[in-house]
Amino acid sequence: MKKLLIVLSLVLLCACSSAGNYSYPQNKDEVLFKGPNNVSYTKNELYKSLKLTSQSAITSNILKNIALSYDEINMEDLEKEAQDFVDEYIEMGYESYIISYYGSLENYKKSYIESLLIHELSHIYAENNFDSLVNENKPVKMQMASFSTVEEAQKCIDDFNNGSTFDMAAVNNNSLTTAESQVYSDTDTSIAFEVKQYLNETDTLGISSIITHSDVTTAADGSTSENNTYYVLNVESRNVEDFKEDFIHLMGEKTTTETLQNYFFEKHDIKFYDQDLYELMSSAFEVLK
Repeated sequence: MKKLLIVLSLVLLCACSSAGNYSYPQNKDEVLFKGPNNVSYTKNELYKSLKLTSQSAITSNILKNIALSYDEINMEDLEKEAQDFVDEYIEMGYESYIISYYGSLENYKKSYIESLLIHELSHIYAENNFDSLVNENKPVKMQMASFSTVEEAQKCIDDFNNGSTFDMAAVNNNSLTTAESQVYSDTDTSIAFEVKQYLNETDTLGISSIITHSDVTTAADGSTSENNTYYVLNVESRNVEDFKEDFIHLMGEKTTTETLQNYFFEKHDIKFYDQDLYELMSSAFEVLK
């Protein structure tokens, strides 16, 4: 792994619709224009203005440089993927819309490449923090079906025990969800508490008992009603080494850009050699102080 040191006199300043390279002005006191009452604007004033309005662009450029320091990220592949994406949207008739919003097709392509680089970094982050993420998320690989009635849930269990595949048993008994084989995380807010409780309190594999989740709703008149959902699980593996790549992919997708920024800025010891830039960036990222 390469150690990265980014020295910024001023980095690439870019938005969706424009981009350009700026460096510290050689003749900083040179006047760019004058107005009434001897109002003037110098190169140095323009330079400071560009810096202080470009925090997100500076951050984006730092992450891009960090991404390019990893040998496993192939820029040629990303360039091709981005071009294919742009070409597909052109074929769909969105060219004029893209140009009106991004300024040019090239700017749109650059924006998409930036998103691909973030995607690549998120998976590197998950790989680098694999053990801690496993401990935090308690992943399992399983199929999960849900039903409106306890009778349908029980019939799913019976069909599975009689030789049906779990997904077909779920479909044939009106499962409310597609019983795909997926990696689930204990931190996933979309999973019912009772399902998490079952997974945490047992260590068994295979078919579960019926897990009941109750939702209580309150009407405008103050009356309440209870609606039950009945879950059945087919736990395929609790050993994360069996589904390591799937787990890394899941964690990469769930990792926020803010988490990536703080992690990689600290990991690569990002430094600034310009006071204005330092104050601007350290105000947003504690790890840069």
